[in-house]
Amino acid sequence: MPTAQQSIRLHGVRQNNLKGFDLDLPIGQLTVVTGLSGAGKSSLVFHTLHAEGQRRYVETFSPYTRQFMDLLDRPKVDSIENIRPSIAIQQSNTVKTSRSTVGTITELCDYFKVWFAQNATLFDPNTGKPISDDTPQSIWQQLLDDHGDAHRVIAFPINKPENLNWSEILKPLTAQGYTRAALDGTITRLSDLESSLSEPESRLAAHDSLLVIQDRIQISANNRSRFIEAAQNALAFGKGRIHILDTEGNSLEAFTQGLISPDSGETFRPACPPLFSFNSPIGACPGCRGFGRVIEIDDRLVIPDHSLSVDDGAIRAFHGEVYSESLRDLQRAARKYKIRTHLPWSKLSKKEHAFIMDGEPSYREGYDQWYGVRRFFSWLESKIYKMHVRVFLSKFRSYTRCPDCNGARLKPEALNWKWNGFALPDLYQKSVADLLKMLGSHADPKVFAGATDPATEGSHPTEQGAALEGIRNRLTFLDQVGLGYLTLDRTSRTLSGGETMRVNLTSCLGSALVDTLFVLDEPSVGLHARDMDRLIAILRRLTRLGNTVVVVEHDEAIMRAADHLVEIGPEPGANGGQLTYSGDYNGMLFSQTHTGRFLSGRATIDAPKQRRATKKGPQLSIHGASKHNLSDIDVDIPQRAFVCLSGVSGSGKSTLLNNVIYQNLLAQKGLIADEPAALKDIDSTLPLSEVVLVDQSPVSKTPRSNPASYSDAWNEIRKLFAKLDAAQSAGMLPGHFSFNSGDGRCPSCSGLGYERIEMQFVSDLFVPCEICEGQRFKPEVLEIEYNGRTIADILELDVDDAVAFFAGTPKVIRCLQPLVDVGLGYLKLGQPLNTLSGGESQRLKLVRYLGKIKPASRSNFTPAHALILIDEPSTGLHRSDVKRLIGVLQGLVDAGNSLVVIEHNIDILKVADWIVELGPEAGEAGGQIIAQGTPEQIADTNCETAEYLREALKKVVPIADLDQLLAVDHSDPSCRQVAEAPSTYNQPAANNCLRIRGAREHNLKNVACEIPHNQTTVITGVSGSGKSSLAFDIIFAEGQRRFMESMSAYARQFVEQMPRAEVDELHGIAPTVAIEQRVTKGTRKSTVATITEVAQYLRLLYARIGVQHSPTSGEAVVSQSEEALLKRLKSILKENKAKRLYLCAQLVRGRKGHHQPLADWARDHGYETLRIDGRLVPISEFKKLDRYKEHDIDLVVADLKQPTALNQQLTTALKLGKGSAFLMQPTGGILSWLSTKRTDPTTGEAFPELDPKHFSWNSPRGWCPTCRGYGQLFDWMAKEEDGAIDHIDDVEHGATCPDCLGARLNPLSRAVRLPLKTTGDKQAASSNAVSLPDLLQLTPSQLLATLKQVKTDQRSGPVLDELRPEIEERMRFLSRVGLDYLGLDRATATLSGGEAQRIRLAAQLGSNLSGVLYVLDEPSIGLHARDNAKLIESLEQLRARGNTLVIVEHDEATMKHADKIIDLGPAAGIHGGEIVASGTLAELRNNQASITGNYLRQSMQHPLRGQHRELPATWSPRKKKDADQWIVLQGAALRNLKDFDVAIPKQRLSVVCGVSGAGKSTLTRDLLRPLVEAAIQTKATKLVPSKSQLSTFNLEPSSFKALHNANDVRCVIEVDQSPIGKTPRSTPATYIGAFDIIRDIYASLPEARFRGFAAGTFSFNTKGGRCESCKGAGRVKLEMNFMPDTYVTCEDCNGRRYGVELDELRWNGKNIADALQMSFEEAAEFFSFHTGLKSLLDAMVETGLGYLTLGQNSPSLSGGEAQRLKLVSELAKGMPTFKERQYNKGRGNLYILEEPTIGLHLSDVERLIELMHRLVDKGHTVVAIEHHLDVIADADYIVEIGPDGGDAGGQLLYQGDVAGLKQTEGSVTAKFL
Repeated sequence: MPTAQQSIRLHGVRQNNLKGFDLDLPIGQLTVVTGLSGAGKSSLVFHTLHAEGQRRYVETFSPYTRQFMDLLDRPKVDSIENIRPSIAIQQSNTVKTSRSTVGTITELCDYFKVWFAQNATLFDPNTGKPISDDTPQSIWQQLLDDHGDAHRVIAFPINKPENLNWSEILKPLTAQGYTRAALDGTITRLSDLESSLSEPESRLAAHDSLLVIQDRIQISANNRSRFIEAAQNALAFGKGRIHILDTEGNSLEAFTQGLISPDSGETFRPACPPLFSFNSPIGACPGCRGFGRVIEIDDRLVIPDHSLSVDDGAIRAFHGEVYSESLRDLQRAARKYKIRTHLPWSKLSKKEHAFIMDGEPSYREGYDQWYGVRRFFSWLESKIYKMHVRVFLSKFRSYTRCPDCNGARLKPEALNWKWNGFALPDLYQKSVADLLKMLGSHADPKVFAGATDPATEGSHPTEQGAALEGIRNRLTFLDQVGLGYLTLDRTSRTLSGGETMRVNLTSCLGSALVDTLFVLDEPSVGLHARDMDRLIAILRRLTRLGNTVVVVEHDEAIMRAADHLVEIGPEPGANGGQLTYSGDYNGMLFSQTHTGRFLSGRATIDAPKQRRATKKGPQLSIHGASKHNLSDIDVDIPQRAFVCLSGVSGSGKSTLLNNVIYQNLLAQKGLIADEPAALKDIDSTLPLSEVVLVDQSPVSKTPRSNPASYSDAWNEIRKLFAKLDAAQSAGMLPGHFSFNSGDGRCPSCSGLGYERIEMQFVSDLFVPCEICEGQRFKPEVLEIEYNGRTIADILELDVDDAVAFFAGTPKVIRCLQPLVDVGLGYLKLGQPLNTLSGGESQRLKLVRYLGKIKPASRSNFTPAHALILIDEPSTGLHRSDVKRLIGVLQGLVDAGNSLVVIEHNIDILKVADWIVELGPEAGEAGGQIIAQGTPEQIADTNCETAEYLREALKKVVPIADLDQLLAVDHSDPSCRQVAEAPSTYNQPAANNCLRIRGAREHNLKNVACEIPHNQTTVITGVSGSGKSSLAFDIIFAEGQRRFMESMSAYARQFVEQMPRAEVDELHGIAPTVAIEQRVTKGTRKSTVATITEVAQYLRLLYARIGVQHSPTSGEAVVSQSEEALLKRLKSILKENKAKRLYLCAQLVRGRKGHHQPLADWARDHGYETLRIDGRLVPISEFKKLDRYKEHDIDLVVADLKQPTALNQQLTTALKLGKGSAFLMQPTGGILSWLSTKRTDPTTGEAFPELDPKHFSWNSPRGWCPTCRGYGQLFDWMAKEEDGAIDHIDDVEHGATCPDCLGARLNPLSRAVRLPLKTTGDKQAASSNAVSLPDLLQLTPSQLLATLKQVKTDQRSGPVLDELRPEIEERMRFLSRVGLDYLGLDRATATLSGGEAQRIRLAAQLGSNLSGVLYVLDEPSIGLHARDNAKLIESLEQLRARGNTLVIVEHDEATMKHADKIIDLGPAAGIHGGEIVASGTLAELRNNQASITGNYLRQSMQHPLRGQHRELPATWSPRKKKDADQWIVLQGAALRNLKDFDVAIPKQRLSVVCGVSGAGKSTLTRDLLRPLVEAAIQTKATKLVPSKSQLSTFNLEPSSFKALHNANDVRCVIEVDQSPIGKTPRSTPATYIGAFDIIRDIYASLPEARFRGFAAGTFSFNTKGGRCESCKGAGRVKLEMNFMPDTYVTCEDCNGRRYGVELDELRWNGKNIADALQMSFEEAAEFFSFHTGLKSLLDAMVETGLGYLTLGQNSPSLSGGEAQRLKLVSELAKGMPTFKERQYNKGRGNLYILEEPTIGLHLSDVERLIELMHRLVDKGHTVVAIEHHLDVIADADYIVEIGPDGGDAGGQLLYQGDVAGLKQTEGSVTAKFL
């Protein structure tokens, strides 16, 4: 048995009918869960195991994302340990979109588009010839072959832009050394052309292009280098085009660099993967948007019967009175033009057809001409806003193949690319089996290089080889699970449940996830016994990858192959739910369970002793049937017999049963048939009274349907109750006893018995209805009893009990007895059908259809003969259930009916009277009748089913005792019934590490590495070396993307998924969770509660169970009758006689979407006006809303200016508004609410229904209208249009809001309270109720204590139970990381970096998962060495839980605890991206090539400059000498600071250190910085508390006593952790201001001044010089409905951002676009002539950012790069002006740096220290808040705050030099130095 650590441990499982048992499931093995149908298997596997595994993983996503996911309920279980992220593979096919295909869901399309882009050839659509891309080398080779030894001229074309003249073009050309050009076949000088421009008839003026001569050269081998250089330059200047001329100037050859047709000149897009994707706007056909089909009017539906004439109604659209006038119009025109409308449509000529459909040839509107059927429909399209028109048009619309792409889904340009004559859609139309053969036969050895076993080490396939390997692997998987007949373009929604499950299974294999829990629901369904061994091999492969596989299954072969078996039983329903067995296969054989008895032979299903005669009896004869893969087959099916259709999956069984038999028999009866097969004849010997098809479609999706109603027993039961005297005396009819309609059901829950509470980002709750308490009916109905039971009691009866209870009522028994017969007697009569298992649903459906079979007519003594067609009735059934089912099926045949069943189950096949075997294979290789006969006859054939039937028909001898059981060799293939080799069983998982090959993301250079599972790996290296690219863009992105493929497509669109990583291979990856570096602290409104997500849960809690109180009276709201509301409404109208008021109902609150259907509904119901987001909109003018924004929509029910039928209008408004309505003023403002549920009993005021946004200070619905949710008033609010406040001038900057007193919420929201059992914490509330602002003032432990005191009832209890665990998880983790002192309403802007970092880790590490790969981005940032030690301890606990940790980190302590270190380098940017070293810490230290190893081997020597600067004499208020060399702050008392004095020496490097949360940022950023700024502004040598001086800086006078000697500081420059630009328009050059200078340089060029170009012309952000196609972005966004937006390189500027007119303006050979592409190192040398610019560029180089390009997009920078870039930017601001340098004005700047080492490697830290010292050398004062020990050790002066965080900190522990700190006993930092 596996150990506890090797098992998923479940304790106290109580989900649904499970009886609280404990269970251990082995990790990394195949477990089969079996048992009778309804025993509780799905409750265990899916509702408990999978629900918890997926829930915990999904919780790592944001609440916003989670609200869109199909969330599973938190299972009822005491605890689950070692749970893995779970993926469920079920039988249901939920795909609705036709965009999803077999190729997309298996990712084959993703691999194909990559492979095809690399291997396909472009063919010219005009000539059919291949098109190639010319290069200088290929041009040279062609000229050498065709023009050897001849002298030739190389020229490039110049095209004149419209906004330039030739003079402006020729001047730059001449300046660059060009002297000659070719014009009209002659060579002339450029100077001559320029001088001729002044002539009236200039040769050049009449031309738009000119050939400029690059070189004249002899085509000989000696001149190859010269030619290639010349050709390269010519291609560059000629925009990819060059001409080869003879020496006279005549053009001989033209070449193009790029894909250009030599015939038409058309330019083609280069092959790229998006071009071959119909899910990308780049490749999707614009006509059908990649669907392959368009919806339009279908002529076949307009004229369905061609045997009818127009006069007899051939045109179906003209039937009826509404549009019959069009028929008369047609008949009038037909008589005029002699169109024969009396003849059948099929007899009319093409000309007559065209006249009727298209109208008169010279049709003009308004001239009484025949407009044609098509114009009739076009006219209707203009009226589509009307509901009845949309309904009418839907009858004549159908999906037809897209005429633009002919169903190929791709753009025409994509179809020009072909591989071996096949376009990509052609390959998608091939079957999986055919594709495997094709790719094998056309394989290029180079393409297959390295295409071997993924686990093989050392294999390095080419990129296209990796793509082809992925294709072949997935095709092989599909073929192995019996799906080789599928085509890749088969739409997913057409797959059966079994096919869907097996396709998804292969997708999971293709994803190569490891350490994941896969749960499968009967994967053997629909699979022939022949393919079972392949399925087992697939399951085994999943476990060998290191996954845990749990399968709900009844198949014996899969149970034999399993490592572990679990049986749930012993019986179904309430009598089940017990763990009856858990162990191996041998133990199961001897167990007394149902499964054990069948496996051991003690229980059997025997073949009938005598089969029904079939040879000479009646038959159903089919001749010449063709459909799908059936081709002209003939088959005779015996009637009044049990007939089975068998054969391998995909052989054509369903087509024969449904399309051939069922649909054609329906058509014979004159009923609507759906795609009947073409056939010559179908004939039944016996008359058919009924044809019934029982397929695998769902029974019901609504909870209103139950076994009683489904079996029609409920109608009879209601009649019984209605006949009772008590019912009749009360005037009750059967309808009163209906819970779906009528007057008897509970009006509050509409007869459901429960209320659904929407919980947004957690699963919705269903709680008993408050009114009927779950009884469904009104009290007066519940008083009626039948034999002592109410109607509600009847619904709680089991079917078995109900049969006994209604024993004297034959009509009820007749309906219920079939349920008992098929083994469903344990179901409750009222159990919702959407809760049934698959097996239960199938049998219930069979019962329902049995009732459809009509009895024999009384006038005809011939017994009724029904044909019953069933598709795999054994689905989901245990063999015990199958045995019972066989009895029911045999009973149907014994009653005189014919039964035809599709089946793979051998137990059913062997009891059949007749078997028809289809095959021999699937798809195109199937569709034939291979054999037919009795089971014995089939067993004697060579068909696929024969060998399994032979085995089943043998006499089974039961094994009697344990010795015999154990003597059976279960490894024998004949015993296992699978073909897999014994060695493949029970192998240990081979994947003990994550293998990456060929990683090329960003700057990575084909990196290959291995990351061990269940260990800690640190990825380090210099800043910008590619660490984040490897960790996040590859490892995390792929892990999450592959897991998310298992989620619904709807949910996936809301998860921010990174694009597919650029990597050849990635094997052995587990589901990933990213914990990224977030140096920001949220928005101005962010609090501890919001960033821990606790606020979201508390808002939901208050919205769902909070008690609304009146803000006016303080009373709790009450319910009010409609009569009372009507009285109040009349009173309001009377008070507002002069006003025009509207009665409105709220329809939508805060819901995204375009809401067109809602507007259509309102229009169709006669309403005229909507109130949308507070604005009145006439419905006639409604346009689709922004689907990505939340909207509030209200309906104007009535204009009350002249109220009529006021009572009815109020009733309607309350009904539409679900109990709420409101009165609106003409301006759109709300005058008063009316509510049946929420009314102030004192004032009569009503309130709206509560929503979570009522409790959000980020939403207008919740925030305080005065401060807009900030809790304070600031000066900047007056500048913001949306935030302008009337009385802003009346309050001081930063003052607490006078209305909400800092609570942030409006009065309505503040008045909602949670009732408490007792008073609770005194800080929480002074009464027995607590509001949300009260709750948020508490600390985590106080909050949890208060929530335990919340008073709940039957409705509110489940809500609190659902939300409290989520809150507890987050709050307890806060306590564990030492932040229990924080109040939840604490603004995040006031948190220290360490506090913010720990909160973030607390929020994301609390999911309690195992088997996950956590990717962390520098978790040590912001943490003191002491706190970092605690963090490392937490990370080690996380790893011990069975997780893998990948940490991007520079911290030495973290590296010391790592199992493996990967060092990237050797430098940054383009100079990095390689693995320099990999191994343990010791190995890294010994690696001489590793920069990290060098620093770890020999620590940085301090001080770096040899000695620290000498400190000035100690400051004293009595000493005037040298006093001005200190900035002295006395009485620092802001927040937790404990009233101490601190001195900072000027022109020194000072470091403020201390534990996280001690008060460092409060002292330095929030107190010292504004005080110094105030001193500079007021020129005060001594700054003392004064409101007038401090009001601007948001400081209270009590926060300090005095500030000395800060007045002579030039300025304060703060370099904090706020982000830099987040758009592609932000670049390093623009951010630091260097690009402004560069633009000025280019604008000063003579050519630029000549053309009137200013500096703005050279900006890519403004009009003038930028490329207008992409607006200077260098890329273009492609948008298309139903697809994500895609960015592609701009084709006009080729990504260079500028228009062609700036290309010729060059400085030293480079234009402005070239300058943007230079690195800062290159630019510093290139622009060295400009002192100011060079100093900026040098600063970038000095900070280690010289490798960045000037135009690099800012979002692509790493965290460390962005931090240093900001430092350079701030340094630039601090540079003194010329005047300041000249007059020596100021004593230098005060630089305040907040943790500048974040994201920096030790080598970069050394550079940073040097940079800070250089600043000090220039006369500046530098104060750094820092935890990095190297920075602390190199500082001239240290200030330490402590000793702890929060209130336990804020003390001055030390100030002085480093030597003194090391001797300080109370220092927390000293011990780490």
